[in-house]
Amino acid sequence: MAKCHQCGIEAGDTAKFCRHCGVRVESTGEEAATWRLPSSGPSGSGASQPTSPVKGGPTGEPLGPTGPAYMPPAVYYPPAPLVPPAPAAQDARSSISLGDWLSGGWRIYKENWLLMSLAAMFGAFLSVCTFGILAGPTLMGLFGMAFKTMRGERPEMGDLFKWEGKFFQALLAAIFYGAVYFGLSAMGGKSGLLSFLQFVIDPLVTIACGLTLPLILERRIDVAAAINEVVRLILKRQPVMWWVVGLVFSVITFAGLCGGGIGIFVTAPWIICSAAVAYQYIFGIDNPNRTLP
Repeated sequence: MAKCHQCGIEAGDTAKFCRHCGVRVESTGEEAATWRLPSSGPSGSGASQPTSPVKGGPTGEPLGPTGPAYMPPAVYYPPAPLVPPAPAAQDARSSISLGDWLSGGWRIYKENWLLMSLAAMFGAFLSVCTFGILAGPTLMGLFGMAFKTMRGERPEMGDLFKWEGKFFQALLAAIFYGAVYFGLSAMGGKSGLLSFLQFVIDPLVTIACGLTLPLILERRIDVAAAINEVVRLILKRQPVMWWVVGLVFSVITFAGLCGGGIGIFVTAPWIICSAAVAYQYIFGIDNPNRTLP
């Protein structure tokens, strides 16, 4: 039986402290095994090494290796989105950010530039072959490809024909804006006033068409409601700035016709992607792949 070396009172075989004076009682039993972590070596490298249990006492004799040390898993950081989110702290419909729309559209186009250019070329070919019947639906399909890229998905050529049951609505929208555009063009050469009116309205028609087709595709509303929504938006909120946006979009698109006309299959899908970014800023898009905050 162990005795306290301080006061000499018997403390019992299992006691660790003296119940009289509280001094620790030396145990005659074998201490539990402890663990010794190996050093990283003279080079200071942080490579993982196996740990070994050792016996108590001055020798530190290892009992045997137990395997590699635990290493925490690597943390995955998702890439930054191609397009910054639409402003939420203010009314997004009053915010016109032409530079952000163009730069965001270019990033989207560059992500799948070859596919977008081939799809624009194929869509233009089908539109000519069908006397313009497929112009609106294929343009809406290009908007769908841009939206898939914005959601982090991979678009395919088949998306050019995914009209979500809105083929007829896209056709009517193309007929409406085409009639306005070509009607003004036909009357523009008759007088200076009509030419000025054409110069004023054509950019608005461009940006209105660029917002109407994605509105039909995303909101799944009919063409009359979509046109009414877009026209109210443009006329009631900064119409001059919207005119500037439409003018810049038109100039960049038709600038591709210079030098043989092949460049339009770069500028046209770029502006389509920019219009998709503008739509996302104004109306927002449904993103099923987003993570909740």
